[in-house]
Amino acid sequence: MRNRRQAWAGLLTAAALVVAGIIAPVPASADPLVGACYDYPASTLHKVSSAAPAIGCDALHTAETYYVRPLPDSFGLPSKASLGAKISAGKPCTVATMNAYLGMPDRVLPSRWLIVPLFPTDAQWAAGERWMRCDIVLQGGLELKPFTGTAPAFVAANPADVFNFCTPKEPSATKTSAYPCKDAKHNWIKVLDKELGGAGSKFPGKTSVEKSTRKLCENMGKKYDGRIEFPGWWGIWPTKRGWQEGRRSAQCFVPYGQYLKDVAQNAPAPAPTPVATPPAPVASASPSA
Repeated sequence: MRNRRQAWAGLLTAAALVVAGIIAPVPASADPLVGACYDYPASTLHKVSSAAPAIGCDALHTAETYYVRPLPDSFGLPSKASLGAKISAGKPCTVATMNAYLGMPDRVLPSRWLIVPLFPTDAQWAAGERWMRCDIVLQGGLELKPFTGTAPAFVAANPADVFNFCTPKEPSATKTSAYPCKDAKHNWIKVLDKELGGAGSKFPGKTSVEKSTRKLCENMGKKYDGRIEFPGWWGIWPTKRGWQEGRRSAQCFVPYGQYLKDVAQNAPAPAPTPVATPPAPVASASPSA
């Protein structure tokens, strides 16, 4: 009877832990590695964690880890962490470090590659995992574009303009999904994505961010004007809510056809084809009498 009481006590204790929302520890899995690949949907972009397991990069996948760092115990359960704490932990995950990993450190234009910062799930944290990682994903419209092989190999195997960021038509704050640039008549290409403030910075006000964005985008419109009198451009600036959620960039677009004209007109002239020089005539001497 004593053993039976102890067994019931153990079950009741476990049930109480579940009701209280405490997750029982599970065996810890290996920490993520740089170069690991995953297959998860676009909805992961708006989440703190993903339980998707690492898979071989030779299989179709949507994400690849390019940076991993440890977290202190004081960080606390990631699902409960403040946005500021998560942004601060992910500071090293920048566009510059992403581009360097992809093998395009000199890229100037924004691309369809996007950084996704992820933290352990509640179960992983309870198991003792203390890390944050930065994944890269390739946007393809409203979804993520799956690919095979490593991301750097995929970049090396394709022309740089394959990764340019276009909207299918005139952009807006709700229509900036990244599509490949194909339609010179309707597409708009993103030519600038510039942060207006760092982590923890205070929202400077709607008038300020709008003024800063308009100035930036007007300059980009002149740069990619296609040599027309009235170049088009479009700017999107962060709202107060977006700023508080970490979206602090000014985004500038120009019509894709206008951009293509400018690129063609400013392309370096081809080197002249060398003209073959005919051989010099050989002088001949006549024998003297």
